[in-house]
Amino acid sequence: MTNDDDPEAYIEGFEWHALMTGLDQSYWASQLGALVVGKAQAAYRALSREDARDYELVKQAILYRLEINLEHYRRLFQAKKWSDERQPRVLYNY
Repeated sequence: MTNDDDPEAYIEGFEWHALMTGLDQSYWASQLGALVVGKAQAAYRALSREDARDYELVKQAILYRLEINLEHYRRLFQAKKWSDERQPRVLYNY
């Protein structure tokens, strides 16, 4: 992962690759922790040893540190410029 990568896309790609290669899920947390950089790596290193072994906790900590949460999506949604034919209510139904 680089600083220019989309963290969510990177994590999704990591999960897909881990599943396709048959990587034992008990190794996912440590493998992801070794691949991330910057704030994501700092989030991983800030976890306790026990928590750093739990993939879901690692994933949540990284996304939280990178401020990728519901508030993040709310801001993106509100900043979106809408054309007349695609009102937010219509998009919400997709």
